[in-house]
Amino acid sequence: MESEKMSEKFVQNLLLVLPDWHAKLVRPFKDSLSGEMSLETYYCLETLRVCGAVTMTELARRLKVPKQQVTKLIDKLSGHQFIERIYKEDDRRAVWIKLTPTAVSYLDGYYLKNRAFISSLDEQLTEEELKRLNRAVADLGEILPRLS
Repeated sequence: MESEKMSEKFVQNLLLVLPDWHAKLVRPFKDSLSGEMSLETYYCLETLRVCGAVTMTELARRLKVPKQQVTKLIDKLSGHQFIERIYKEDDRRAVWIKLTPTAVSYLDGYYLKNRAFISSLDEQLTEEELKRLNRAVADLGEILPRLS
């Protein structure tokens, strides 16, 4: 019974926070990409940066999107020489994807020139508020993957 009440309270809190989450975090971050790339493309590049070489299946799993969508995204990034496809000799069907030095350099430069979002957080929130926000997001990152 108590768990049910906590679940209901969670849904109520989620519905209250989602508009601000989108308006004050997602939209400004997306705007900071300056139309140079989509949010999905940025997620993909940063995921590849963190993971190193991954299979298409693993990349789709990490991005939480269908493999067909990742294939289209990787084809587009390949056209910009941002990714390298690696084929294993023992299994030609398995394709590993990794960032090229060009992509790493682009991301490094992109981060430096598009710090507006980070600066706005620093200007609007105290150090303690930033710590609390970081803890909250870290908690979400730990708990959300447990949901099916």
